[in-house]
Amino acid sequence: MARIRQQYPQNYGSSGNINTEFENVIRYLNAAELGNSTVGELLQKIFDADGNFDGPIELRKDSAAGIQYRVGEYTDPESGWVTLATLAELRGESGQDVGEIGAPIIFGRVDYTATSAQTDFDYAHETTDEILVYVDGVLQREGATHDYTTSDTGGSASAGVVTFNSGRTAGEIVALFKIRATAITGYTRTDADTVNAQAVFPFVFNEDTKLQVYKNGILQREGGANDYTLQPANNTVTFTTAVPSGNVVTILTVENTSVQAVTGMMFEENYVDTASGLIRFDKITIANGDIAQAKVSDLVTDLGSKAKLTVSSSTPVTVATGDLWHDTSVTPNQLKFYDGTQWLRTSPDSSLPTFTTSNSGQFVKVNGTGTALEYGTVDLSSVVPVTQKGAANGVASLDSSGRLPSSQLPEVLSSDSLYLNVATPSAQNYAIKRIYRQKLRVDGISIQTTSGTCTVQISFDGVGYGSTFSASSVVNESVLGTPLEIDATTVSHEIGFLVTNVSSTSQLEVTLAVSVVAS
Repeated sequence: MARIRQQYPQNYGSSGNINTEFENVIRYLNAAELGNSTVGELLQKIFDADGNFDGPIELRKDSAAGIQYRVGEYTDPESGWVTLATLAELRGESGQDVGEIGAPIIFGRVDYTATSAQTDFDYAHETTDEILVYVDGVLQREGATHDYTTSDTGGSASAGVVTFNSGRTAGEIVALFKIRATAITGYTRTDADTVNAQAVFPFVFNEDTKLQVYKNGILQREGGANDYTLQPANNTVTFTTAVPSGNVVTILTVENTSVQAVTGMMFEENYVDTASGLIRFDKITIANGDIAQAKVSDLVTDLGSKAKLTVSSSTPVTVATGDLWHDTSVTPNQLKFYDGTQWLRTSPDSSLPTFTTSNSGQFVKVNGTGTALEYGTVDLSSVVPVTQKGAANGVASLDSSGRLPSSQLPEVLSSDSLYLNVATPSAQNYAIKRIYRQKLRVDGISIQTTSGTCTVQISFDGVGYGSTFSASSVVNESVLGTPLEIDATTVSHEIGFLVTNVSSTSQLEVTLAVSVVAS
């Protein structure tokens, strides 16, 4: 529709002209109103407040139809969609190669922190793999007479091991790499031992070849102002300063001239494990029973070594030693195992005699004939209660060395008599016995002479104690009203008697009744 225009500008002299102008405006407005929407309402639907196009156009990827679009406003989310491209058109032909990429040269890095004297480092690899080994960033040299050897078998954690010829120092970082030499071209390594000072080292390469040059495992820098220069025309590497004898120069290529075809789909990290490159298991739809037992690591072997459990009311037919049988033919059910000859119960519970409340506190024992189990009462009649140890009218207890404590010994351990005969006594002290490491108590005294008289008093270490007793030809035996004790457990003491008032005395006999008492 053409834009509105004024028919008679500056010419409204007659009502006819004015009427014509208004009629033109009304016709335009009538024609512009669509779907009961004014011109302004229609424009608001396709332009934003800044006048930029903002029409109601939507795009989506439908899981069944493909890429779709629709124009307009809809109350039904599934209405109005038009397919632009189907899923088949998006995927392209099955099995299509998506291109070629360079084959990987260095891969499979593993870092270890060495322990003291450690020599073996597990590292999975194949016989055809070349190994690069670094210790604290220093390249090592393979060989029994150099730094390490490798094996594609063994290792506790993987198939392969790198073994150093001498134990590493604790804390050293051992870095291991693989070079897939069979899948690439242009990989070569040489290790040269310098016998004399040497600057030029032969190595076959061309101008496009990239090299790495090491001296004693330390990476060198290319350039005349640095460590070495390259001469592709002569196939030589020349050090700016001659390398003295007794050093090792290692030269290896780090390029790849081969390519490998990449077939199929390349997944982003949401679908594959970034460490292993394997598709995440939760992104794969696998029906129950789809994976064969042989495809699960060690499953067949593990299942074959496990005992088989059979739940049945009849005896299993095909069995092996160690198999289990849950026998449902009896009540309660019994669990049995096969010993290679017969089925035996795993628990004797089912052979226990039935018990009632009258069996409370009793124990299970084998009957007198040894043919069955029965309940018996515990007989404690011959048992001494613990409360009687060290108690009155009880039994003695033992100390930590298995001996009776002195507090539980009788007061008097033994009794004895100490005797001395003096042919011609005089007024002085006479020693009968010296004691040590014991405690004695004098309970009585017996004195007699052949003729004459004297007086006698018991003495300890020459000092008289207690009463004085008269001696004559008639025996004088007296029990001490207050016994005299002498303690010689730590220091020795002398036991004797004092003689006084001697009158024509001969053959004086003195006997002391003593008891050994507990200390």
